[in-house]
Amino acid sequence: MHRLTLARIIIGILFALGIGLGLLQHTRDPYFGSTKTNYNFAASDKSLNTYFKQAEDLAKKTDTKANVSFLAVGDIMLSRNVAEQIQKSKNINLPYEKMADILKSTDFNFGNLESPFYKISKNCLASEAVGIISGHSLVFGAPCLYVKGLRDYNFQILNLANNHALDQGVEGLKFTTSLLSDPNVAIQHIGVGENLEEAWKPAIVEAKGMKICFIGASYSSINDGGKAVNNYVARIEDIKNLKLKIENSKSLCDFVVVTMHAGTEYVRKPNPAQIDFAHTAIDAGADMIIGAHPHWVQTIERYAPNCPSPIHGEGAPSASEGQERLKCGDPKYIFYSLGNFIFDQMWSQDTREGLTLKINLSKSIAPSLQGNHQPAKLESVELIPIIIDNYSTPRPATETESKKILEKIGEKENILRP
Repeated sequence: MHRLTLARIIIGILFALGIGLGLLQHTRDPYFGSTKTNYNFAASDKSLNTYFKQAEDLAKKTDTKANVSFLAVGDIMLSRNVAEQIQKSKNINLPYEKMADILKSTDFNFGNLESPFYKISKNCLASEAVGIISGHSLVFGAPCLYVKGLRDYNFQILNLANNHALDQGVEGLKFTTSLLSDPNVAIQHIGVGENLEEAWKPAIVEAKGMKICFIGASYSSINDGGKAVNNYVARIEDIKNLKLKIENSKSLCDFVVVTMHAGTEYVRKPNPAQIDFAHTAIDAGADMIIGAHPHWVQTIERYAPNCPSPIHGEGAPSASEGQERLKCGDPKYIFYSLGNFIFDQMWSQDTREGLTLKINLSKSIAPSLQGNHQPAKLESVELIPIIIDNYSTPRPATETESKKILEKIGEKENILRP
C-alpha cells in the first residue's frame, strides 16, 4: 500500500477515535443536563494533536522485511575418534573447516550435541592440555577446549536432550551447561536442566529483530534405551509439558522449532513414537520439527494439523485427494532424522551420510501504533547433504552423492517450500 494512502487511512481512523473519545467525554460531562459548562476543549485538542503527530510519524516509515537464515545439523560428537583426529591435527576447527562457507553463511546455527564436555583445568578455555576418551567407548566426553570450534562456527543453540546427556554424570551435565553459558562462549542450550522446568524451558535466538524459539526432548534420559527417568532431561512422552511450552512460545516468538532425539537406529523410516511426538507438537502449534539419533538420514513429512496422512514424500495423496487436503491447516515440515554431522562411524556409507538444512525465514515489519505481532513465514528449506571423512570431518556432498542421499528418502529436489 502506498505510504500516503496508508497515512490517510490511519489519520482518518485516529480522527474518528478522537471524535468518539470527545463524545464519550461529553456524555460524562456535567454540562449535559446542567447550566454549568466545564468541558475542557483545550485538553481534547491536545489529545487529538498527539494522535495526528503519531500518525504522521508512522506514515513516514516504510514497510520493512526481515530475512533470517539458520543451519540445522544432525548429531555432533566431539569425543572418541573425533577427538583423536582433532588432537592429531592440533586443530580444534578440523571438523568444521570443509563446511566453513556454509556454516558462516547464516545468521546462526543449531545442532544436537551428543558429547558432554569435561573440565581439563581451572581455565580450560585457555588450556592447551587435552585428555580424550578414545577407542570405541559408548560413554562420551569431549575436552572443554573443543567448545571453541562450535562457538567460532556460528553455533548459537544446541540441543542437549539425548541418551548421552549424563555420560559424565550430573556434575558433567552441569559443567557442560555452565561452559556453554560462559560469556566467552555464549551458546544457548535446550532439553536439560537442574529440574524439568528448566529442561523444558524454550530458548530464544534473536536475529534481525526476529525471535525463534527452540524446545528439545529425548526418548531417553541416559543410555539405557529409555528405561530410567530423571528430572534432568526432557522426555518425548511428557506431552503435557510439550503442549504447554509450545503454547507459551507462540506468544514469545515468531517461529517455533521443536527438536526430538528419538527413533530406531540405522533405519530409514520413523517409528511410532517419533511420529506421535512430531504430530502432537505441530497440532499444538510448532512450526517445524527436527530430529536426531538414528544415525541415518530419515524420511521427511509435511504434516498439516489434524490431518491423518502426510502430504509430502512417501504416502502423499493423489492430486484429487490433495485438493481435499487444502481444507486442513497450513502444513509444517517434519525432518525425522538428519543423521550424523560430526561423528566417527566410518564403518558404513549410511552412517557417513548426513543432511543439513538451511532454513530461510522472513517477516514483514509493518509500522503500527499497536505494535507488530506477525509470525515469521517459512520461505524455503535448502537440503544440503554431507559426507563425513576421516572419522571427524563433514564436507558438502558432490552432486552425484547428493542425488543418491536424497533418493534414499524419496526427495528429488533440494529446495523445499511451504
